[in-house]
Order: sequence, then C-alpha cells, then structure tokens
Amino acid sequence: MRPNGNPTRAALAAVRELEGALDERDDARDSAKAALDAARSEAERLLSEARAGGTEAGRRRRAALLTEAEADATAIRATGETQAAEILRQHSVERDDLIADFTAVVLEQEA
Repeated sequence: MRPNGNPTRAALAAVRELEGALDERDDARDSAKAALDAARSEAERLLSEARAGGTEAGRRRRAALLTEAEADATAIRATGETQAAEILRQHSVERDDLIADFTAVVLEQEA
C-alpha cells in the first residue's frame, strides 16, 4: 500500500468510470440506432402511402380522361351523323331537281 492512497481502489474506480462511460456510449448508440430505425420505418411508410396515393390519383385521372374522351367521341359521332343526314338531304333535293329537269327536257323533246 502506498502512502498517497490505495492505488487498487483508484484503479478500480477508474475502471468503473470507464465502464460506465462505455455503457452510456453503448446506450446512446442503441438509442440512436433505434431512433434511426424508427425514422427509416416512418420514411418507408410515408413512401408507401405516397405511392398508393399516386397510384389512386393516376387511376382517378385515367378514369376522368376516359370519361372525357367518351363524351368527346359521342359528340363527334353526333355531329358526324347530323352532317351525314344533311348531306343526304341535300343529295336527295339535288337528285329530285335533276330528275325534274331531265323529265322536263325529255317531255319537251317528245312534244
């Protein structure tokens, strides 16, 4: 034993302090790892929700575009049918006029 104190006790205290510091460091590391894992998990959850939301938004947009395209196609068909009916009516009138003119010419030549 030395006159300035017990070196064994001082060494033991130093070892205990060192072990305590290492334990605190390990606890802090474990705590940081747990926080990082939780943050990663939350980020993955948010990404998953965003993907699902984007997919659903895409479906809704696609359905809206299809509905709009179907309405446009119906309008175009209706317009085309109206134009075709008008062309047929004009053709019929012109045909009737042509037949009347031809009949008049033939009757005139026979008379």
